[in-house]
Amino acid sequence: MVQQLSLFSSINDEAYDLFLATMTTSFGTAPIMFANLSTVWKPDPNYEVAATNTKNQLIEQTRIKVSKNMPMEMITNINGKIIDYKLLPTLNTDTLPIDPILIDKIINNQLTTSIDSVSSSNWAFAISDIPAAGSNRKVSMQTITESIILETAGPNASLNNFMKELYYVSEYQYLTIGVKFHLRHNIIVELQKVWDVNSKSQVTKNGYLIKTYTNANKSTNLDQINHGEQQLLNLQKDLQGYVDLKIPDRKSMDSRMEYDNNQSI
Repeated sequence: MVQQLSLFSSINDEAYDLFLATMTTSFGTAPIMFANLSTVWKPDPNYEVAATNTKNQLIEQTRIKVSKNMPMEMITNINGKIIDYKLLPTLNTDTLPIDPILIDKIINNQLTTSIDSVSSSNWAFAISDIPAAGSNRKVSMQTITESIILETAGPNASLNNFMKELYYVSEYQYLTIGVKFHLRHNIIVELQKVWDVNSKSQVTKNGYLIKTYTNANKSTNLDQINHGEQQLLNLQKDLQGYVDLKIPDRKSMDSRMEYDNNQSI
């Protein structure tokens, strides 16, 4: 379980080169390409769940996110290009850059490929709380409980069957491709494009989502939390004039079933 402190922003497609140049020059770190496949699951509606337990305490049903790293070699329109930060601006259309059939095969453990990193990359299983409330907060703070699925055993082993045994069904999937910067004090800055796999459309068309974050190991480690918050605020000040880092609406990050977040990611 970690406490994730974060700030968000966005830029348009034309500002990409300037943002990367600013980050590289100001912080002396190079961008690293990454791609993630995230699947979101909800409780199976065919089963009834009691609203309260034996102590009359409210039980809230929560979505679960299961994700894994994707090899950049699976992007369909690379066509022999060098895989570096120059690739991202070429992915500015609605077209899903990875074949959705391959995504389905990955989820169902049916992929046969020479790309070993697909099968060797484990799924990360995460449940998150709604970010902490408070009008005086300067950064978003969210509790995230995460574990690694080491193996889905059995003759029909797959992520789908694993989640089915937990009485969860698939709700939607999304693909994230971007670049990240690892800064001092464990601050990470991600610049990303996001596609809705189900509709095969780009959520971030004409721009990029920016996420800056750091993790505190325990909610009781106030020194680490305060230090992380201060470093994010320092970054916010350093980037002022280029991007405006802000706290997002906490409801957009709420994974509870009671809140209809319109498939927020």
